[in-house]
Amino acid sequence: MKFSDNKPVFLQIKVWIEDHILRGEWSAGTQLPSVRELSVRFGVNANTVVRTYERMLFDGSVRSVRGVGFFVADDARDMVVARRREEFYSETLPAFVEQMELLGVGMQEVTRAYDENMKNRNNDDTKDKQ
Repeated sequence: MKFSDNKPVFLQIKVWIEDHILRGEWSAGTQLPSVRELSVRFGVNANTVVRTYERMLFDGSVRSVRGVGFFVADDARDMVVARRREEFYSETLPAFVEQMELLGVGMQEVTRAYDENMKNRNNDDTKDKQ
C-alpha cells in the first residue's frame, strides 16, 4: 500500500482494514493481523498500528482480547458501512458535484461512465472466475 500525504498514516491503515471487512474477507470474529505484522507489512512504527487499532476500538469495529489480539467486532461491517455512507453523502458527494459543475459534466455523462465502469468490473470478475 502506498500512503498519501493528505491523510494520517494510521487512518489510511484503518481504511485498509475496513476495506477487508467490507469485502467480506474478514468477517465478525476474525482475528486481525498483529501490531508487529502490520508494522512490518507497511514499514511503519508499531505505535502507528497501535493508534489504528485504538481508533477502531473507539469506533467499535474491533474488539480486543488481552494477550491474544484484536478481532473484528460482531457488527463491524454494518458500522463501517453506516459511517462510510455518512462520509460519502457529507464529504465525497458534495465535492464530486462541485467538480461536475466546474467541468460542465452532466448527470447523463456520469451515468454512462458509471454503467461502463460497472460493465467492465463485471467482465473482469467473470474473467477472474474462469
